[in-house]
Amino acid sequence: MKNIIYILTLITLLTSCSKELTTPLDSEKIAVVESYLVAGDSTITVNVSKLLPFSTDTNEVKEYISGLQLQINGYDLEETSTGIYQLKLKNACIEPGITYELKFRYYDDSVTSSTVIPEKPANFALSETILYTDRITSSSTGFGGGPMEDIEVTWDNDDDSYYYLMVEYLESTPDYINYLMEDLDISLNQSEAPVQSAGARIGMRNLNFFGHYRVVLFKVNKDFADLYQHLTSNSNNLTNPVTAITNGYGVFTGMSSDTAFIEVREN
Repeated sequence: MKNIIYILTLITLLTSCSKELTTPLDSEKIAVVESYLVAGDSTITVNVSKLLPFSTDTNEVKEYISGLQLQINGYDLEETSTGIYQLKLKNACIEPGITYELKFRYYDDSVTSSTVIPEKPANFALSETILYTDRITSSSTGFGGGPMEDIEVTWDNDDDSYYYLMVEYLESTPDYINYLMEDLDISLNQSEAPVQSAGARIGMRNLNFFGHYRVVLFKVNKDFADLYQHLTSNSNNLTNPVTAITNGYGVFTGMSSDTAFIEVREN
């Protein structure tokens, strides 16, 4: 699951900076929490860093906080490296429906948060698992066999829960469908904003290479969706950042997932 979660760290990276807060704060005394609890994992990892004033120098920098005493549901976490704390669940794993409560002290404040792990997405399915398309070269005249068809992705959502879809390219070397894409900075992984629907479509905007892909559907909590929306909605999204952390900032949230695989082949 680590190869999936790294994309989600963008959210907390953005919350680690702030242009302006409603109440003046001593940034040295404000902790930023980053933790994603995924059903089925046997280790919980919590990153804790300082709230840094917004500037071009700190926009992509984290200053981790060492020496804290973190607990989740009464169990002590071990600091495995500077500011990185872990709880290994012996002979167990993160379970859907369970509430996990985080707490620690930082300066004079008790920093706390809690999350409930959602149930696994139900009836996650793809309309196709193998797609065919033409290779576009400098001498090509277009899609001789027609453009790639979309894949319909479906799942159950009777209670309007939030879902977050990711598509990961699995090959070690990109094999571009269209040679013009080779000079562009195209991510090997694509994701969609959290939705409350029961379906989505995967097509040419998500699949730029020949080869194998992993499609991961996360069922996420509302706090994750709210934070994602807040940070992508406007240029002032770092003002008064959304947070589910009491006496701190960042994210401590649970999610569950299901996985499918697709392959794009050349006609």
